[in-house]
Amino acid sequence: MFEGTAILKKAVVTQDENLNEETTYTERVVFVRPRSVFASEFYQAAAVGLKPALTLVLASFADYDGEKLLEYGGKEYTVTRVYQRPDRDSVELTLEERAVNGLE
Repeated sequence: MFEGTAILKKAVVTQDENLNEETTYTERVVFVRPRSVFASEFYQAAAVGLKPALTLVLASFADYDGEKLLEYGGKEYTVTRVYQRPDRDSVELTLEERAVNGLE
């Protein structure tokens, strides 16, 4: 049922002794199933300036911990929408491809 894996990335901000902030990222691998973005979702998102590229379904809502960044298929994405299906424990993440390769 779940055909691949994705890497969820969560920002962790720390301060050194000089109070300089440094951002690092924790990463964890989850099983996913890709799904196309429906035309209605695409056009509704475009109306507010978003460009959804892909939706990934995670097996369980417990697999998602508020991460905003995700890597899948060698590309980096920003999570723009999280939807927990009412009929299942699964969660759908709608993703927008990041314009710049690398974490900002």
